[in-house]
Amino acid sequence: MKAAWITAPRAGDLSISVGDTDAPVPTEGQILVDVETVGLTFSEPTWATNGSLPLPDGSMRPLPVIIGHEFAGRVARVGSATSGFAVGDRVFGLIDFWRNGAAAEQANVLPGEITHVPSAVSSLDACTLPIGALTAWQALFDFAHLKKGETVLIHGGAGAVGTFAIQLAKDAGARVIATARGQAATALCHALGAEHAIDTSAERFEDVAGQVDVIFDTVGHELLERSWSFLQRGGRLVTISGEAEDAPSPERAAALGIEAHWFIVEPNPKQLDQIVKKVEEGRIVVQIDRCYPLSDAHKAFVEAENRARQGKTILVVREPRAQSSAINRP
Repeated sequence: MKAAWITAPRAGDLSISVGDTDAPVPTEGQILVDVETVGLTFSEPTWATNGSLPLPDGSMRPLPVIIGHEFAGRVARVGSATSGFAVGDRVFGLIDFWRNGAAAEQANVLPGEITHVPSAVSSLDACTLPIGALTAWQALFDFAHLKKGETVLIHGGAGAVGTFAIQLAKDAGARVIATARGQAATALCHALGAEHAIDTSAERFEDVAGQVDVIFDTVGHELLERSWSFLQRGGRLVTISGEAEDAPSPERAAALGIEAHWFIVEPNPKQLDQIVKKVEEGRIVVQIDRCYPLSDAHKAFVEAENRARQGKTILVVREPRAQSSAINRP
């Protein structure tokens, strides 16, 4: 089967190749999916799961390491020990990062990693939710415990996670302030529901944001560092930037009288059901930056290096049934 994988784990973001590899064979506890669409995360070739480090059990990860862990498609085969899914079901979900992803014609998944796609939601939209929207959900509600009437500052509001975070926070009754870089990005943040959108290329968020209860950081670096001193006592800081060693210091958080968390999104079909229902009802609008065919996976990574991105970039593995072509969607 055709698949996109990491060629040289230590070479960084551009080490993506497309070629032929063996089709996966599901065990009795797995489900085989004919993949239709895959959401790309451009930092994936640099993750600890890229094949350069041992697996949690100490063994080296088998090659090739197929990318793309959020996806949508149709069930092709069900293992004898699985339940809840049948051949032909439309599904979407998040494959564990230590296993091969879904940027391939077929992928093996676990029942606890997927859920059903409503008929009114396209595979293009569905594949953006299991990392982008689910990360935003878990940051805002599982870690920050955002409440109605509170104010949240979202760093990177025009990105693949930030666009969902703005909408989820607004839908929950929070007041939303977002940072982004450039006029087009701040305009998108406004359109998605941010009361204020701060162009970080022109002004400092500290000078205009005012008091906030929660900061959700998707950018890291200087913006994250400056956020520590900006929060009032009792505030909550959640970040997804960096790796585990970059996680906020509990001692520093305690000294400032705030909560601080770093996390990696985890599969959660029940939360995905709640999210996709909001998409189905029009309460959340998916932002798709560009679509590429699977054969252009390397091109997608190369082009991403040299342009501002708003929303999610998607690989189209096969044309979703009863859906018009969207490979050239701008």
